[in-house]
Amino acid sequence: MIASQLAQAESIHDCPIIPVGVDSGAGLVKLILGSGSSQIRVRTNSKIVEIREELHDNLASPEGGHFFYHSGDRQDLVDREFLTGTLANWKAPTTHIKLSDDPALKVEYSLHTLLGAIATLPYRKEWNLHLILSIHNAKIFRDLLNQKVSGSHHVSFGGKNNSTSQVNLTVGRVLPEGAGSYSYCLSVNPPLIDRTGTAIALDFGTSTIICTIFAPGGSIVHRQVLEVGGCIDLLSAIATDTELIQFLGSGKAGSIETIRQGIEATTFQYGTRDFNFKSIYARYLKTWLKDRIRLAFKEVQEWRDSAQSFVAWGGGVEMPGVSKLLQAQGITAVPDGCWANAIGLQRMSSGILSRGGK
Repeated sequence: MIASQLAQAESIHDCPIIPVGVDSGAGLVKLILGSGSSQIRVRTNSKIVEIREELHDNLASPEGGHFFYHSGDRQDLVDREFLTGTLANWKAPTTHIKLSDDPALKVEYSLHTLLGAIATLPYRKEWNLHLILSIHNAKIFRDLLNQKVSGSHHVSFGGKNNSTSQVNLTVGRVLPEGAGSYSYCLSVNPPLIDRTGTAIALDFGTSTIICTIFAPGGSIVHRQVLEVGGCIDLLSAIATDTELIQFLGSGKAGSIETIRQGIEATTFQYGTRDFNFKSIYARYLKTWLKDRIRLAFKEVQEWRDSAQSFVAWGGGVEMPGVSKLLQAQGITAVPDGCWANAIGLQRMSSGILSRGGK
């Protein structure tokens, strides 16, 4: 259906400009293209590996891409080939680059992850994308991120001998992390944030928990990464649980990726093994969340009594049981929390294009 809609659009318009929101998280890269019935959502793991030898077989996954860079504005990438997301994890389980290892990697590999996400979509000879991106510390990284991504890139998806695509990228804005989520909260009915008042937001990400204070109107007045980790800490605790290790019988910790998949599926099954870790998850969840809420309350205490809105977003709020526990603390879990930032950024991109790029 999506492929046919894109084909129809191409037949009516000559390579239309598509508004895109890009949320480059440390754990997951989220990409939203277009709007309405033809909107496409792409999510890939924030992982990358460069291919330096011939692959034994073609690799394909909805959560991972493969591209060869022939030519374009990134001269440093010419004649180089990369796997991203799930494909990077398949190819090099222990040696791939994880964006969660260093915040600066989200900028350095921003184009790689973006092209990897596009690689999962139906083939097009040409892509014209208008991007709104978010990044931590936008003031420091705005110009560099724009430089890394903007321009024309001549690539082959799925292998260097495949048909080429021209990917033209225009960066409309680079905004602070959470700006898209704030916008999303204003757009839902009823709104989750009162724009006329102060708002507190907690971002439950893969590697971090971030507290942000928004002044009336949406300007950020305070932002702090908590001293504890994000969802990865919960996944790691489950992976190293004695019960799971004993079941696996190897003496080694379980796979964090397999655990993540079991949680997202809400089955809590450990892959194809006959092991359900729901009780282990329940045992660790309350402590994990309680510790983070305690530190968050401490961080935002001087704004808490006057704030009109207190919300939480990010992939972590979608884990089973989290929204209920947050609600008990007076915090509203944002629906579609994993996608909220990308949705808001995409809507901003659409708005800019509708105003003629202003």
